[in-house]
Amino acid sequence: MNKATQKPRQRPQKSGAKAACPWLGLAASGANLNIEDFLTFRITRLSNALRTNVTKRYLEEFGLSIPEWRLLALVTRFSPVRFSDLTHRSSMDKGQVSRTLQVMTKRGLTKMKVIKQRGSRTAAALAAPVVVSVAPKGKALYKQVLPVARRRQADIIRRFSEADRVAFYTMLDKIFAVIGTAAVMGDSGADD
Repeated sequence: MNKATQKPRQRPQKSGAKAACPWLGLAASGANLNIEDFLTFRITRLSNALRTNVTKRYLEEFGLSIPEWRLLALVTRFSPVRFSDLTHRSSMDKGQVSRTLQVMTKRGLTKMKVIKQRGSRTAAALAAPVVVSVAPKGKALYKQVLPVARRRQADIIRRFSEADRVAFYTMLDKIFAVIGTAAVMGDSGADD
């Protein structure tokens, strides 16, 4: 059987086993959780599947990588934006943001400008803020990609009932509120 026709693996049930959701009746120790039951594992798996099967497919048509699209969309929406704000909003590592922006600037999609401190040659001046803005070529590309991206995202979301959509969206907000902004900055604590 090829991958396209394979059925998703079902969690094996033991006779007289607990409900299919291992999160019901969850002990504080989490002793009944297997790695595939971890919230981090399941969200990462979902994120990878969405990235591979949805986002990458339409971005390839436009010659963009996922980090390039994420930054292009944010820079276009919030332009001009400080590098530090862009890093925070994108949930990307600042090294990856820097490398991606360098490529995008060479391609003529974005512009970067260092805000110089008046008359200062100190170490603080060397780490002067950088402001990123969208270039005309980047804005034109964004206007081509956005309708396709919206349509593909809507195709996925519309497969669920309105009640499921509200519940899932609300749950994602609740998870983020519990985890906090430390996760955005890369300090998420325990992983899978």
